[in-house]
Amino acid sequence: MGKIRKLTIYTEKIPCDISFLVISDIHRDKNKGKENLMRIKDLVDLSKIDSVIIPGDIVNDVNDLADTEFKEQLQKELLSITKYKPTFVSLGNHDQMTHAEDGIWIPGNVDLLRETIEEIPNFHLISNGEKCNMNYLNISACSPGFDYYESKDHSKSERENSKDYQEIFDATYNENLFSEDSFNILLTHEPQSIIKLSKENKGCIQPNTDLVISGHMHNGLLPNFMQPFMKNKGLISPQMQLLPEYAQGVYQLKDTTFLINGPINTRVETPFINKLYGPNASVVTLKKTR
Repeated sequence: MGKIRKLTIYTEKIPCDISFLVISDIHRDKNKGKENLMRIKDLVDLSKIDSVIIPGDIVNDVNDLADTEFKEQLQKELLSITKYKPTFVSLGNHDQMTHAEDGIWIPGNVDLLRETIEEIPNFHLISNGEKCNMNYLNISACSPGFDYYESKDHSKSERENSKDYQEIFDATYNENLFSEDSFNILLTHEPQSIIKLSKENKGCIQPNTDLVISGHMHNGLLPNFMQPFMKNKGLISPQMQLLPEYAQGVYQLKDTTFLINGPINTRVETPFINKLYGPNASVVTLKKTR
């Protein structure tokens, strides 16, 4: 099984139709993630894709990339999916953490991921507030750091809160980042805070943003067949919230579309459950209005 969400956005800001593949939450490590990642090739006609976007969590433990053999294998797998097409990556929480000897998550060596991505042809890792241009699109990112996800100052249920996100966003905010004449995409791994803040702001907190792409929520662990009936809710979040909002699907706020992408590999470690859910991804098509 598996699910490809198809999203079509009509816009006057592009001269021709553009399609891109969104994959996220691969959580690749030395023992899992490869099978579902490679199955994407069976679910999507990659010849019709212009580019690829990955809003975080390529790996499960970033320090695994110190293993040269694993690093090279991951690079080959990513190239097999992207076919050398322009690929834009932002950081997720697992891209910034590693397991300590006692099993607790601690900050990892993010430079290992940066080096891995920079070595892959046509791959671009977007830092906070940086802007990349591709095929008439502007793409930027707001990627909270390790402490946002794993702060010891908050209990697990109080982490990833909108107040902390606002402080992170303010530190990189640039009101001139996006022009109103271009189609603008913002990558941010965790979707709940930016949607809540944008609702309070009565519009996306980053001006002139047309599309916000996130992952992280693993569809709230909803089976694929249940997702249309739950609107944007899930069953449980990574922070163990019950019935979390903005866990999956597409949410529209004024002129901004929020896409909450599903995982390549679920958080559940049971192989049977992973096969039941299958890989999730999205194909976004921007169609020029005439």
